[in-house]
Amino acid sequence: MGGTSSELQDLTNRLYEIAEAYEIQVSTEKSKIMVNSTTNTNEDITINGE
Repeated sequence: MGGTSSELQDLTNRLYEIAEAYEIQVSTEKSKIMVNSTTNTNEDITINGE
């Protein structure tokens, strides 16, 4: 959980790096980012450039 979009991107990057270290593949097609906010937000979160 991140308070800002940049925090969420950092956490997503860390998840990918840790998964990669354990040789776990992260499917970008199956992965979802969910936002719970009272304001409209439209930010792009990437995993490995996708």
